[in-house]
Amino acid sequence: MTSLILTRNILQRILGDVRTLALIVVLPLFFILLYGSSFSGSYSDLPVFVVNEDNGLASVPTAELGRITLAVNLGAAFVEALDRDVLNVSLLDDPEAAQALVGGRAWAAVILPKSFSNAVVNEAVRAGGERRIDFEGDRLTLIPSEAADGPTATLIIDDSNPLLAQKLYQTLNAAFARVLESQQSSLTVGALLDVRRLYDGRIRMLDFTAPGIIGFAMTLITVMLTALSIVRERTGGTLTRILIAPVSAWQITLGYTLAFSAIAVFQTAELFLASTFLFGIQLAGNPGVVALIIVLFAIGLQGIGTLISTLSRNEAQAMQFVLFLVIPSIMLSGVFWPQETMPTAIRSLSYVIPLTYANSALRKVMLTGSGFAELASELSALAAIALVAVSLSVISMRRQGHTA
Repeated sequence: MTSLILTRNILQRILGDVRTLALIVVLPLFFILLYGSSFSGSYSDLPVFVVNEDNGLASVPTAELGRITLAVNLGAAFVEALDRDVLNVSLLDDPEAAQALVGGRAWAAVILPKSFSNAVVNEAVRAGGERRIDFEGDRLTLIPSEAADGPTATLIIDDSNPLLAQKLYQTLNAAFARVLESQQSSLTVGALLDVRRLYDGRIRMLDFTAPGIIGFAMTLITVMLTALSIVRERTGGTLTRILIAPVSAWQITLGYTLAFSAIAVFQTAELFLASTFLFGIQLAGNPGVVALIIVLFAIGLQGIGTLISTLSRNEAQAMQFVLFLVIPSIMLSGVFWPQETMPTAIRSLSYVIPLTYANSALRKVMLTGSGFAELASELSALAAIALVAVSLSVISMRRQGHTA
């Protein structure tokens, strides 16, 4: 009986707080809606360059007339077979330019040489044996030629994202397979396609996810530690004593920023050292660039933690507000699930999440060795988030000082 009375009193206190009640009702729905919306999509709009130099002709030996020339246009057939729901295909004329753009403006480039149709048809005859065709009113027998005829197609693919690279290869492979179906042969795509990976398959899934996991750990620890510490100091009276002292709001904010940012940087250094020495995580770029990313990210997270503490009346509320930041961060920032698969409306939400930019920047430095020039957009976004978060923290401290 006593336990039931205690239960009723606890529930009355919890349900009597509007903020806590709202969080109890909204938080589970928020999580499941976010999960269903972000993980139910498929890859779309992946930029790919195609250079189609194929002349569409195939010179094939026959048993009756010697060599004949067939107009098959397999290069055009390949371009037509590409899945436009997945790929954003752009046609270029310069093979070298297309290759140079892979890893920057495109995930892959396909080069079809002038003799592509010729090579496919002759390889198909060699693989499948003699074949009967109708040619200008005659019934002819195609016979295998003695040697390979010209180069095969070339695929240059950015494999810095193993999941996306696999999907790209499957999609392009399917287009080539549809072209080969017309040749009635057992010829496989691998016999014609020369695949060149930018990073030679060196990037493991462990390497790909490590930058995001480190950033997520920073988000969770820094925001939670900052928010809970400030709420505890406010409810314990420590923050009130600081606010009524002859110290300005920006000085208080700077003190908290430096303290919690230093802790975040230390913890991140631990994560980097452990992941590097224990699991061999790649670090292809400059450690100084990584340090700059971490510092900007930590300052922004500390500011967000301070703002959460302002909205929270107690530590339990602070924890729930932290979850509102942490769960979208892990779901929408591309740590595990590629942003390219998310619906446009959901993907737009990721652009207000600090981890999105930290994850992208760390991946570029750690996996591909990118420098400041390639990281301009991510560093600018992290700096802007840090500036806005700290500025709002100063305003928050000033308001708390007026009510202290």
